[in-house]
Amino acid sequence: DQRYACTVVRHYSGKGYGVRKLQDELYRRGVPREMWEQALEEAQDPTNAIEAFVAKKRAGREVDRRELKRVSDALLRRGFPWSEIKSAWSRYGSELPEE
Repeated sequence: DQRYACTVVRHYSGKGYGVRKLQDELYRRGVPREMWEQALEEAQDPTNAIEAFVAKKRAGREVDRRELKRVSDALLRRGFPWSEIKSAWSRYGSELPEE
């Protein structure tokens, strides 16, 4: 059901998850792949979710390399692509190694 797929995407997107996590949830819930594309259009802009997550973890302080990796790994687990994570850190003036 397309409405169900859209509801799942809106729910997890609203909780701050990336496209990969959204796809995982659609798969886990047995939503046919033909419905994914239209449902994923319901997702919120990932930039805002990444920015909020990074800002919360930074808490106004500079982060060292270890903390940078830890937060980046957490964002990857939340389903965000590396390119968006790297872009977010560059907006904060932090450099990430290529992976």
